[in-house]
Amino acid sequence: MQDTDDSGFSGPAPEPTKTESIAEAAAEPSPPPRKGPETGPTAMPGELAGPRRTETDRVGRFLPLRVLGEGGMGVVYAAYDPDLDRKVALKLLRVTGGERDLELGYSRLLREAQAMARISHPNVIPVFEAAPWQGQVYVAMELVDGGTLREWVRSEPRSWREVLEKYLAAGRGLAAAHAAGLVHRDFKPANVLVGRDGRVFVTDFGLVRAVGESGRDEGGRSLLAPLPSKMLSEPLTQTGMVMGTPAYMSPEQFRGEVVDARSDQFSFCAGLYRDLYGQRPFDPDQLSRFAAARSSKGPDTGGPGRTVSLKKPDEATPASPILEPPRDARVPAWVRRAVMRGLSLEPADRFASMEALLEALSQEQRLAVKRRRLGVSVALAGVLGVAGAGAWWNSRVCAGAEGLLTDIWGPTARQRLAAAFEATGNVVAGERAQRVGELLDAYAGAWARQHTEACEDTRVRQVQTEELLSQRVVCLERRRKDLRAVVEALAGTDRAGVDKALDAVYALPSPQDCADLEALNGQQPRPADPALRAELEQLEGQVSEVKAQLDLSRYPVALEKARALEPKVLATGYLPLMAEVRFHLGWLQALKGEKEQGAGVLEQAVYDAEAGRTDRLEVSVLNKLLYVEGERKRFEHATRWARLGEATLQRLGGDAVLEGDLLVNQANLALMQDQPQQARGLLEKASERLARVLPSGHPKRARVAFTLGRTLLELGAFAESKQVLEDALRQTEAAVGPLHMDTARRHMALSMALRELKEYPQALEHAQANVRIQRKLVGPTYLGLAEALDEEGMSLLALKRYEEALKVYEEALAVKRQNLEEGDELFQYSYDGVGQALLGLGRTREALEPLRLAVTFTDAQEDSLGESGFALAHALYKEGQPEEARTEAKRAYERFTSAGRTAQAQEVQAWLDALPR
Repeated sequence: MQDTDDSGFSGPAPEPTKTESIAEAAAEPSPPPRKGPETGPTAMPGELAGPRRTETDRVGRFLPLRVLGEGGMGVVYAAYDPDLDRKVALKLLRVTGGERDLELGYSRLLREAQAMARISHPNVIPVFEAAPWQGQVYVAMELVDGGTLREWVRSEPRSWREVLEKYLAAGRGLAAAHAAGLVHRDFKPANVLVGRDGRVFVTDFGLVRAVGESGRDEGGRSLLAPLPSKMLSEPLTQTGMVMGTPAYMSPEQFRGEVVDARSDQFSFCAGLYRDLYGQRPFDPDQLSRFAAARSSKGPDTGGPGRTVSLKKPDEATPASPILEPPRDARVPAWVRRAVMRGLSLEPADRFASMEALLEALSQEQRLAVKRRRLGVSVALAGVLGVAGAGAWWNSRVCAGAEGLLTDIWGPTARQRLAAAFEATGNVVAGERAQRVGELLDAYAGAWARQHTEACEDTRVRQVQTEELLSQRVVCLERRRKDLRAVVEALAGTDRAGVDKALDAVYALPSPQDCADLEALNGQQPRPADPALRAELEQLEGQVSEVKAQLDLSRYPVALEKARALEPKVLATGYLPLMAEVRFHLGWLQALKGEKEQGAGVLEQAVYDAEAGRTDRLEVSVLNKLLYVEGERKRFEHATRWARLGEATLQRLGGDAVLEGDLLVNQANLALMQDQPQQARGLLEKASERLARVLPSGHPKRARVAFTLGRTLLELGAFAESKQVLEDALRQTEAAVGPLHMDTARRHMALSMALRELKEYPQALEHAQANVRIQRKLVGPTYLGLAEALDEEGMSLLALKRYEEALKVYEEALAVKRQNLEEGDELFQYSYDGVGQALLGLGRTREALEPLRLAVTFTDAQEDSLGESGFALAHALYKEGQPEEARTEAKRAYERFTSAGRTAQAQEVQAWLDALPR
């Protein structure tokens, strides 16, 4: 069996190869007709049925103008009817056999004409005439200026509404055929025409047959109207012969059984599925094997046309070949359900009629009609003086969403939060409370808008079912719990919590996710038992509390809560919440150093999220899991989790924020494996994705820019690094303000990039800004301040401001001695700075001790040790110790060379060469 779109076992002429003035479309594409000599303005095909004709030849009274399509059974012309002065489509059947073949061909084509003529419907192509002619047979029908439905779908991107609208029109034509007692038996997009004016016509009834006693429902009632015509009721094929196009054929057609209207319904849904989702609903070979393995015609025990299984009870039933639609398609669930029912493998499981299927697919159109009728009613009510009341009710039925949050966030909660922040004594308490308040205002507003919109979609606009409203409200209620947990946690915050407050608010799940109906529909349903639902809602609130504590970096408290919650959540069997609690638990364990246990719990969370169909949560879990596995040096495992995250995102239909997070952690994975160039590409891609959906100044964009800038710095792309880090600084200040540790880190990185570019005054400005922020936020004894002082000292040394540099490095040493044990490699930078400052001041003897200490930290970076060693060589030489100076200089040369610092290595060599021997 051919695995193509429109290949048929038997059928009418092939689909035209042009998209102009087409009145016929059929089984399979054929190559364009070979060109013959032009005898007029239009070239005619060189080889057709019978002798070559020119445009002056007639078929009956019709004058062919040009070929629209040609295939194995005949040719379709655009033709002219001189009697009625109109253009027509002329289908001419090629008959190459004897008289019997001509008789059968004539019967088939006349049968098609008779069938189409019986159907008077705007969506069925009108037939004007059918007759034999010079040993052949022709049918004249209306000429449609346009193309096939298949071509229309492929011509440009189409929304699901556009596709559904065309199929509904075609379905109405098909239903009209059924009402006339006909079954098409070869419905497919290539047998539907779409005019340039948008009109839709079902055509090509070449395989049509009347339904006799087989076309009945479960109660024995006829599915189609009786058909008295002898021609249409007379079979032209043998019983058991497979007729149709495999890509659209029903299982009963594959078995060669007598079919009824429900077979057309299956073919209709097969075409609609393909054009909605961009993929086949089944593989024809698999469906053929499935049909053969299932039931065959059995005793007539279930009413006319029914089949019974001949399998024994213990025989295995093959798996269904019908594929589930892709999750990334933005097609409403009610459309998907109707299409999948129409694709049921057993006719009895499909809709009772084509009309019933169209009714199920017309939900949105029916609601639109209701809305229009409602508008008319309101207008009439206005005439009667009651329109104001109706409009008022419509505007108020979904009002008041803001009031649902007053017990969580409002003026009282804002004052309580500001007082809690001030009580911590944090120097940025007032500024931070203001920013947090603004973000929570925005979040509450977004929540209220989503709640109102969800209500109006059902109660006012009537474009959404009550079931969908319920799902959206449940989702929004969970977001309300998340908001409550964060507000409560912030109201009891400490000094460190003030610094983390913005992170916690930014980490709140978006209310916009509750508008993703496909995702909501796909999740595991909530339990029906009221008691279990109540328990689940209580547990959800507690899981929200765990997340709030985690986002505020209160890891011990969060871990204790998560461990206590896990068995209670598992007892509910509700997979989405199981996945969520394990997500938090596993990540907390990893953060506390229990990386192996944490990775195991995160892995189980992936499986729970997959089973519960919570795709967004699954990607978030995979994001953490790949990072933890990377830290464990299990890079192959981490890469596999990343690939699964990419696949899940694809099924989800894409999410720029989740994709950005995934790309950033893949970049971190690359950096762990010393692949900065690969990390750079991933980070640039992440930055581009996030820029599409997040505003400038969002912390995620700022952090990606910062990581990219640091990576460029590592790669030696200093000018690019400077530009990216300046952008990171601007975005960070917009997101969290000028007094924040993230802002301090941006200044630090910029100082490093500027020093590499030898822009020392600018580097010093950023280094000193970093120091000022550190002093204000964490005080004079914090270890981070010492590192900031080291960076400031390097810029001062480069500017030859040795006195200032000495004071800075001595303060850095004092801070480190308060926080570290002697011998920690972090001392290396400060000892080196003190020594180089003393050397610059001419105090060479005093410089020897700190510089000798600096080169003892062998675990420090090679280039840092090289700088200390070269400075020590200078001091030794000035103090009259030339041999020891040569030895230290040679070591410095080796270290610079090992670190790839060629210029510094050459400088050392030049110094050695200049020494007197």
